[in-house]
Amino acid sequence: MIMWTILLVEDEVFVREAIRDTVNWARHGFSVVGEAGNGKEALAAILKLKPDVVIADIAMPGMDGIELLKETRKAGIRSRFIMLTALSHFDYARDALQYGAFNYLLKLSLNDDVLLENLARIKEELIEEFTIAGEALYPYYHRVWSGICGTTASDGNDQIGTIAAAEKFRSLNLDIFTVLSGAVPANENLASIQTEKYLLVQSFYERGQTTYFCWSSQKKAEHGSKFKLNCSIGIVAGSSLTQLSQDWRSALNQLNADWYGCKADSVKERHELPAIAELEAELIRCFEERDEHKCAEVIALIWGSMEISAFSHIEVKMLASHLLHMLAMLAGRKSEDRWEINSAVSHESLLVFVQQAIHEQIRQMKEENISYTDHPEVNRVIQYMLEHFKENIKVADLARLVSINVDYLSTVFGKKTGLTPIAYLQNIRIVQAKRLLLHSKLNVEEIAYQTGFSDNAYFIKVFKRVVGQTPSSFRRENNI
Repeated sequence: MIMWTILLVEDEVFVREAIRDTVNWARHGFSVVGEAGNGKEALAAILKLKPDVVIADIAMPGMDGIELLKETRKAGIRSRFIMLTALSHFDYARDALQYGAFNYLLKLSLNDDVLLENLARIKEELIEEFTIAGEALYPYYHRVWSGICGTTASDGNDQIGTIAAAEKFRSLNLDIFTVLSGAVPANENLASIQTEKYLLVQSFYERGQTTYFCWSSQKKAEHGSKFKLNCSIGIVAGSSLTQLSQDWRSALNQLNADWYGCKADSVKERHELPAIAELEAELIRCFEERDEHKCAEVIALIWGSMEISAFSHIEVKMLASHLLHMLAMLAGRKSEDRWEINSAVSHESLLVFVQQAIHEQIRQMKEENISYTDHPEVNRVIQYMLEHFKENIKVADLARLVSINVDYLSTVFGKKTGLTPIAYLQNIRIVQAKRLLLHSKLNVEEIAYQTGFSDNAYFIKVFKRVVGQTPSSFRRENNI
């Protein structure tokens, strides 16, 4: 249970003892952390303990309760004051309210019901105050998350609110829970969070994971050992606002074993794999060739390399987004945010999705580039061109493919498409060359080779005839 702290201030010892002994404080969520017999002692205790509530007599020798309240506010401490007064001290009581006291109570009519009623109202105020202050921490959470993901952080316009909230939370204990929650945020029950133990529980959902920031005034040693660890939950107990970035990363990294489907005592066999940059280049080549089978193999190698290199689940999702964005651009399509990537909860399921997405892209590319005719042999030749345009294709090869005469193929192909087989093949190659000029860093000579032109000068000549400008001019005018 959350314990709110109380300081008792009363110069008459028997009255102070009566107040202390009249209530079962712990049962109601309070703890008496100190006592003082005069205003000077009380101020020193307030500066040291920063209690949530001060129950203080108004009339005391030296520094009275009103001066104590003023000095407390000057020190920037927002403790709630319940002032105790005798019948003859109503004027003082009104002054106390003016300076921000929560309430004043008559000593003669003081009992546990009256005191607990006021404390319950104070408790509601304190919880509401923490909730409001906690909202100002969310921009900070987003900035830390941006740092974890390696993306651009926000512009910092929220700094004033964050700093104000930080002062309230700086001295509190923070427990961090992370869960691979998939397409929807997790709830506290899934994370096994005992919400009654905390002052405030905040949730943060991004990229298929839910993080809970659980704030309390308790020390780590008091409850840190009571967590029931689960392989699908990352937990860092006893953190703080200043350690949040480091400990959040740690909690997120605890999810990696569950992401990869590994047991703590299992060691997967590791093979030497090419660097991811090399595999990415190979994926581009296979994609341009519309080789679905080879693309699937390369993607599997990339996934294996990420596992061997101990990529975090967040890094895996970021690379998956990058790859699909790049291939969409190469296919001449607008890249889309894919919720399936962020909602993935395992390395294997994301691999399957990416392979399926690439398969679908290649299928659409093939359909878009085929001008279907009513002649099955012509369609089969076009399909072969799309899949093998990088190779040295001759009309005789195409004729053998469909088992018909070369002259007949040229004649029927021209009737059905309006182009000779070689002209049609050159158009396919030019379309691929334009994509590479727009969406890759390959030079013109490399692009000529990638698109099936064995001679760079011939490539430039054909490109200019089809497009109306040289490859370099085309790239320059499109700001690439």
